Order: sequence, then structure tokens, then C-alpha cells
Amino acid sequence: MLCVCKDGKRKYQSLGVSIKAEQWDFKANQPKAKCPNRERITILINEKITEIQKAALDKRTLCKGIGSEYFQGYAKSK
Repeated sequence: MLCVCKDGKRKYQSLGVSIKAEQWDFKANQPKAKCPNRERITILINEKITEIQKAALDKRTLCKGIGSEYFQGYAKSK
């Protein structure tokens, strides 16, 4: 799950992937080196983060306020 925070509101976006807690590095916020499919999971996380950052940049370019609901809808439409 990715968490998007804006103005004290949080929205969560599912990545559709689950891994065991033992395979997750909580300090680095990424899968541990021994995690199966580590590269794929990392790529998926980075792609979602890039999507959300692009949405924020697009919204700022339009000079409109950004709410966390916007990111939730943007990620679902992709």
C-alpha cells in the first residue's frame, strides 16, 4: 500500500502485491534483498510513486488546489 498525505488527510492506494513482514525492510521502506521478486516489486512501487508525483505536478501546473482524493482517482484511472 502507498499512503498519500495532503492537508492532514491520508489516502491509501493498493499495489495489488503482498509480501511477508520478514521480507520488508521497514527502515528503508523497500523489500529486503532476499525477497523473491524484489526487483519487480521495487519497479511497481516506483511506477506508482511516479504516477502520483506526475499527477501532483500536473495539478500544480493548472494552479488548482490538490486534494488527496485527486490522487486516489488518478491512480485508479490508470
